[in-house]
Amino acid sequence: MGEKLSLTDFDIIGLITLNDVDGIEKYVTSVRKDGKIITYLSRSKEYYNVKNMTELAIEREELKTKLTRELTKRNFVILENMLNCSGKVYFKKFEEYIMSKKSEKNRIQLQQAEECLMEDVRNILVILQGKGLIEIDPRKILPVGEENSAKRSIEMDNKAMLYFFTKALKMKKDIKDLEVITPGYGSIYIGPFFKAMYGYDYTNILKSKYITESRVVESDDIISLMSSSRPLEKGKTLLLLDDNIGTGMTLNEIRQQLLNLNIKSIISGAVQYNWRNYYRVSIGDKKDIDRFNITDFDIISPFNYAGHKLYKHAIDLLHSSGNEYIEYLNSKSYRKKEYCDLEGAIQRALVCAKKTNLDLAEGITVSVPISREEEEPVALLDKYKDGPRKITNPISKKIIKDLIENVRDLDNPQSLNGKQEGVSIEE
Repeated sequence: MGEKLSLTDFDIIGLITLNDVDGIEKYVTSVRKDGKIITYLSRSKEYYNVKNMTELAIEREELKTKLTRELTKRNFVILENMLNCSGKVYFKKFEEYIMSKKSEKNRIQLQQAEECLMEDVRNILVILQGKGLIEIDPRKILPVGEENSAKRSIEMDNKAMLYFFTKALKMKKDIKDLEVITPGYGSIYIGPFFKAMYGYDYTNILKSKYITESRVVESDDIISLMSSSRPLEKGKTLLLLDDNIGTGMTLNEIRQQLLNLNIKSIISGAVQYNWRNYYRVSIGDKKDIDRFNITDFDIISPFNYAGHKLYKHAIDLLHSSGNEYIEYLNSKSYRKKEYCDLEGAIQRALVCAKKTNLDLAEGITVSVPISREEEEPVALLDKYKDGPRKITNPISKKIIKDLIENVRDLDNPQSLNGKQEGVSIEE
């Protein structure tokens, strides 16, 4: 039997430590002590390298041959690399579909990639939930081509964090009446997770800060940037979700564009919020950005977004050595023995919010220790002194409570399965 996966195993980037690497040495990074390999990290350069569509399709087929049906860390690594191939091809085919003005040829290729993407997500969830069987359909093969995948890493790549968030957000809506909407590349896995867990359909929008800066598309017409027209159907409730929010400008802009289309029911938010920047802006430490407004969003998350600079630097070090990667994250207070990174992400959010006078989780406590430095009072800028003191949106309050409690209960041996029905929330 191979090593079993626990949700406490994931670090902030989404990597896990493992020993059973038989046949998958290419996809892991060694960690050494005194020149000897003592363990491995679950990703390597292969995960982040730029490859063309044909190379990704071939790699996914090769990975299939290494997969067994056991719910182990080894199989999780194989499946995550398969999903990485599917996600990159899907997003490239999505770009081509939009840029071709939704040609039939590109629609067929996009659907082909989506079938692989959904299969990989479902199998990932089998391991995360600790139940069921890994199922592979040999007929599902990625489309090929000479186009290269996107170079940027996917920032919402912590599957445990995404699983917990999705589990906390089961809407009390009929499947046909709700559509998940996600912008950009970083949120590419959110829709498939919701579809695999609850059956909700999803639509991607080719719009984000990074896409705008790279000028992949020139259109400002939100309809032309959508992967489907389902969001325009009468009576639909749209669940507009991003991977992370720093200032909230992109999501607010998309929300306004959807409202301009006479869409009445939109619920918006993100998996992670940059609470550290929220605090730094509040004290004047960061002047080049605005802080987001919690009243702009229906879904507030207690997961602190670590920031794209930390992600990028950590991944660069992973390419150098596993030891350097671990040392860097340790220096930033991640991969601690006392608590897992999911707990740490919540604690950072609560502390940063509290220093702005916002009680993010009113009446809820967490077990992660707070340092003396974190407890020290700070002076807020005048314009933020009378800012929000607590979360009032009932959806957000419920999500925050359940995320904190579910992560806090990770030490429970049965927590891998968790509450299968999730949390039902009225619109």
